Amino acid sequence: MALLIVIPARNEAARLGAGLALLAQSLKAQGLTDAQVVVADNGSTDATRAVAEAHANHFARPLQYLRVSESGDKGLAIRRAWATAPGDCDVLAYCDADMATDPRALGTGYSLIRAGTCEAVAGSRWHDDSEVRGRSLERSFLSGLLSFFWRCLPGTAVTDPGCGLKLVRRDCYESLTLPEAARGFSFGAEVLVRLARAGGRVREIPVVWTDDDAGRIKLGRTGREYAATWWRLLRG
Repeated sequence: MALLIVIPARNEAARLGAGLALLAQSLKAQGLTDAQVVVADNGSTDATRAVAEAHANHFARPLQYLRVSESGDKGLAIRRAWATAPGDCDVLAYCDADMATDPRALGTGYSLIRAGTCEAVAGSRWHDDSEVRGRSLERSFLSGLLSFFWRCLPGTAVTDPGCGLKLVRRDCYESLTLPEAARGFSFGAEVLVRLARAGGRVREIPVVWTDDDAGRIKLGRTGREYAATWWRLLRG
């Protein structure tokens, strides 16, 4: 098995370099030299590509930069990058450019899937052992509301759909029939719900998460995306 880590990015030049440096350090410390890192650009107009390519050789397996979309759609970027995974990558993952979720969780999730204990892993800030730093009251409230509704979905084990760290076994992911509408910020959460409904085992793990959003996430738009996906999943 090898691990594919996709980092969706749109105008992330200011944060991407530090995030990639932290990821490279974490992968090396965990002995994950077989990991393939891909920066999936979904419409950047800044120096995101230059930053990504400057860090290409910081990884044991050179980082790849892909221009996958012009729409600014995070889920579409992940979906298209996963579709280009090298043949030896049997576990597909994604995380955020700023590494708000400590990337050590990637190694934990990868080990669980490799050990055969589950088919997918999701970071959860609602796990009793998680550490959440700097989240505003507004984001905490919205995250809690989102968690409540997603726990109500039949056949789901996703308590933190918004956490930007998820991993799935490739063959299980490719066995799913995903609608064209499965994209946006809710893409990863929808994959896990559909996988659980198909009999896949989804395991949630604790994370160390530090808020570094700086107002980049548009809560209204993101909330509408999650609501539309929730309604689609509720209807089956």
